[in-house]
Amino acid sequence: MADKYKVVVIGAGPGGYVAAIRAAQLGLKTAIVEKEYYGGVCLNWGCIPSKALLYVAELKRTVEDAGRIGLMAEKVTVDLDKLRRHKDDTVKRLTGGVQLLLDKARVTRYSGSAAFESEKEIKITDSKGGQTVLEAENFIIATGAVPLELPMLKYDGRTVIGAREAIELSRIPENMGVIGAGPIGVEMATVYSTLGARVTIIELLDAVLPTLDADISAASERALRKQKMEIYTSSKVVSSKSNGDKVDVEVETPKGKKTFTFDMVLVAAGMKPNTNGLNLDKAGVKTDSRGFITVDKRRRTSVAHIFAVGDVVGGILLAHKASHEGIVAVEAIAGSTMGADWKAVPYAVFTDPEIAGVGLTEKEAAGSGRKIKVGKFPYRAVGKGIATLATEGFTKIIADAETDEILGIHLFGPHSGDIIFTGTAMLEMDGTAGDLGHIMAVHPTLSEALMEAALNVNKKAIHIIN
Repeated sequence: MADKYKVVVIGAGPGGYVAAIRAAQLGLKTAIVEKEYYGGVCLNWGCIPSKALLYVAELKRTVEDAGRIGLMAEKVTVDLDKLRRHKDDTVKRLTGGVQLLLDKARVTRYSGSAAFESEKEIKITDSKGGQTVLEAENFIIATGAVPLELPMLKYDGRTVIGAREAIELSRIPENMGVIGAGPIGVEMATVYSTLGARVTIIELLDAVLPTLDADISAASERALRKQKMEIYTSSKVVSSKSNGDKVDVEVETPKGKKTFTFDMVLVAAGMKPNTNGLNLDKAGVKTDSRGFITVDKRRRTSVAHIFAVGDVVGGILLAHKASHEGIVAVEAIAGSTMGADWKAVPYAVFTDPEIAGVGLTEKEAAGSGRKIKVGKFPYRAVGKGIATLATEGFTKIIADAETDEILGIHLFGPHSGDIIFTGTAMLEMDGTAGDLGHIMAVHPTLSEALMEAALNVNKKAIHIIN
């Protein structure tokens, strides 16, 4: 006899556990199924552990650079064992918190791998082979995504690794290759470079962080090169072979083929949907050509009572977006007309300096058919920017030339991920550059640069020549 629920959520990552809690809050009898780790990729080997490592790396670079302003320190070293414990303790605390929140919300938890038996039933197989059948009026698929493996560079867990192994910090290689200059690639390159590895980044496209605004991408590449990383863009890995405890990687660059010998290679070349074993065909759930589940604005799949949220549906793969989609799906189940047509989805990349943004890039805005205007403001013109050595940073705002509506905001500098919240609110509320320019920023803070960039859109900034 199958256990029956109003809502069953498959996957307990940021999309799944948030959906389950909201469903329980709305009085819906809810269960959640997780085959491995509560908190998903984000809490276990993505957002959270990587930020714990990046924080230590940031502190190390800050102390080393502080001699310029009189803070003198002997050689700064990192105790890898203590760093790993800090990372593990952080993960344990947060994942335990997720389970506590689910229990307090009275969500029933099941451990194991879920597979559809029909559009109304799933079978859960636990680690010991035991099986449980659940029947639900509604399902929410929130199984996330997994790293892509390159056919010419297979994972072996030691010399060729993915992001999951990278955060373990099993060792710091002397010479490290990073395949892919997206957020995961550049963040982990920053960690390993700061901890002593010589890092080479190889990117297939023509820029570091190629999906970001061109000014941000160019500034990021300059910063990474300043940190003594070697970067090859428009370059493709064509083959690799084991070389004892190293790996030889052949790369086709714009200047011809080049062979690198690395002690370790991190493959950060993208993600694919984690739908393996779900038996979506038995439920009638359709996917696109890349395997991502297709959904409408309410996250409903091709089957009316089955929803999907987060990375498994593609688009921008961000934890906070997954959480919001989980809420939208549950609200739809409860009868709301709320939709997930997100206008303002902020992003952040935790390199040095930090990067964040929301909305359109300048290229996207120009290509939309609108006339645009752009305002910029450098941190070197902000008092706190000078006082805290943040002079490489800047803010950039793209607005509609006719209506003054803000179309995109992009930040490069310390605390960008925190400051962008103001920009996200303005974009979500259809704010104008004039609106943002008239919101007072605390002095002295780096957020003044956001206010001044908004003023500069209309050539009214105070602390630079417009």
